[in-house]
Amino acid sequence: MKRLLVVILAAGGAAFWWRRRQAAGNQSAGEPFASAGEHSHAESAPSEPPKLGGDVDPELLAILACPLDKQPVKREGNYLICQECQRHYPIRDGIPVMLIDEALTPEQLPS
Repeated sequence: MKRLLVVILAAGGAAFWWRRRQAAGNQSAGEPFASAGEHSHAESAPSEPPKLGGDVDPELLAILACPLDKQPVKREGNYLICQECQRHYPIRDGIPVMLIDEALTPEQLPS
C-alpha cells in the first residue's frame, strides 16, 4: 500500500513537471518559467565577468583545502595556492572558487 502511494505521488509530480515544462516552451525562449509580471534575473545582471580578488573571511581561509589532494591553501594575491600541487584557485568578488576545473596548474601559469 505504501509503495502504491509513493508511485502515485511520483507520477503526479512527473506529470506536474511535464505540464510546467510544456507551458514554459509556449512562452518566450528567453524567460522559461517566468510569469507575465516577472523579469528574468539575467536581464538585470551586468554582462561583465566577476572581478578577481576581494575580501575573504579569515575563518573561511583557515578551513579551506585543495579539493584535489586535501592539502592546506594559502592566499597570494587573487589566488589561493595549494601547498602540495601548486594549483592556483581564483578568488572572484571575494568568493574562493575551489573547483579543480577552474584552477590554474603550474604549467598554465605565466612565466
